[in-house]
Amino acid sequence: MKVVVKNELLYFERQIRLELAEISYGYLDQNWNIKNLRAAFTRVYFPLQGKGILTFGDRTVELVPGNVYVIPSGLDFSCSCPEYLNKVFVHLNLTHPNGNDAFLGVKSCIILENSFELAQKMEQLCNQRDFQSVMELKLLLYSVLERALSMAIPERIELKQYCEITKSALAYIESHLSADLKIQEIADALFVSKVVLQKSFKADLEKSIGKYIDDCLMARAEILLLERRMTVKEVGDRLGFCDQFYFSRKFSQYHEISPRRFRQIHCTHRDDFSS
Repeated sequence: MKVVVKNELLYFERQIRLELAEISYGYLDQNWNIKNLRAAFTRVYFPLQGKGILTFGDRTVELVPGNVYVIPSGLDFSCSCPEYLNKVFVHLNLTHPNGNDAFLGVKSCIILENSFELAQKMEQLCNQRDFQSVMELKLLLYSVLERALSMAIPERIELKQYCEITKSALAYIESHLSADLKIQEIADALFVSKVVLQKSFKADLEKSIGKYIDDCLMARAEILLLERRMTVKEVGDRLGFCDQFYFSRKFSQYHEISPRRFRQIHCTHRDDFSS
């Protein structure tokens, strides 16, 4: 008898996370006209009735029932509605083990055609409040995202095996994420030198540990701003920034707009469910 333990697979499974920032039902009209949207989360649109328009540079995509639309994180676009559009929409992050949204870098909207049953099922699950329905909803989203990734990145990309120092650093950052988090603190917690930590992290993730922390902070800031349960100051406080002005400056440098403006753009008409 022989048992082969797949510890590396377990590690990657724990690092791949589906985090839902919002699930809403939109009853949209001609007031749904928003320019220059971009965020570090991925959007999934399930049109049910009517029609909408998405514009990506010089490319125009019609939102119509029967298809599901995945708008990758980091992609610039505008949206509008000629008459009316009813849709379920989801804002989410599918986190790659490198800390980025899995769709980051995909340069176009992904359309899953002939998916009307998926949209109907999504609408049904959004109205449920039981444990099984929530599980089914996440399974549906995983299925949609897997199909979309297969279309956007047809080749199978092997997950890179990280050294133990990098794995421990990623776990420490996740549990201690804060603007106050210092590289030396992480190195001390792992009982390695700062230089060794920086070299192993850069070799495995192809980015500096400081850049990785900033990416995580700004992605978390976006989600907290969209939730609208906290003021901009409270979001900055939650993330460990010393004051609101430093948080706003850091966010503006990263996103090229202020956190307040980001919230205004992405939460336009939120009270009538038209995000």
